[in-house]
Amino acid sequence: MKTLIILFLAGALALGGYLTKPTEEAHRANADTVLADQRGGFDVGELIGAVVGQAREERRFEDLVVATRYTVLSGETAVLECLGLYAQFLCSQPQAGK
Repeated sequence: MKTLIILFLAGALALGGYLTKPTEEAHRANADTVLADQRGGFDVGELIGAVVGQAREERRFEDLVVATRYTVLSGETAVLECLGLYAQFLCSQPQAGK
């Protein structure tokens, strides 16, 4: 009986994660906010122009069934990685040596 209750609770958590995982648009808005905060609220890319700032930037969205991952790359280097779960975001900057 205990095993059945544990399986039911685990299934409920997984279903909740699946139904509330953030979309790509939500990740994009969150990543833009985080990157602007890291720059002190000052977006240098707007001053230089979209040609220089956005030419090498690449964004990747991955659906991991109950969660989502969003990565912002500048050239070959990851600038920001965000994990989305239960409509929440956990963002971090990867280590330079990895």
